Amino acid sequence: MNKTLLLSVTAFFLLYGCSTQNEQKMEKTEPKPVVEKKVEEPKPVPVEKETVAPKKAAVQKKTETPKKVVAQKKTDAPKEVVEPKEEKAAKYHVSQNKDPKSDSYRSWRVRKQGSQKTIKFFPTQKEAIAYAESLADSAGSSVVIHKMDGSIRKQDYSKK
Repeated sequence: MNKTLLLSVTAFFLLYGCSTQNEQKMEKTEPKPVVEKKVEEPKPVPVEKETVAPKKAAVQKKTETPKKVVAQKKTDAPKEVVEPKEEKAAKYHVSQNKDPKSDSYRSWRVRKQGSQKTIKFFPTQKEAIAYAESLADSAGSSVVIHKMDGSIRKQDYSKK
């Protein structure tokens, strides 16, 4: 009876893909091989150096090629040092609003140079000029005054 039971259990395990504890111990598991990826090292690039000589000699440029490269890390292109250019402060323009759809039609406006946005509207040109002068003085710039037709009445208007 034990043999028939053992045969039926074994047949069950084989049929449904199960294994007994003894069979698991007997199976040999081989470790999977580890795949290594090779990384290409960057090629050496000639380095340009500037040397400062005594006051009598001018600045000399030398090109050196590295003799031995030791574990060089790949870096992005060298960053260029950009010196900030002196920017002039934007001028303030005083002109009349010519848009009939606007609530402030035919009133005087103050705008910063290059901007489409109006800073403030005024009923008279004199008030607009006074406000623009105060902005220009605080920013260290000047005022450009326009006529009613849009042409320039006075360029670089500032009190000196």
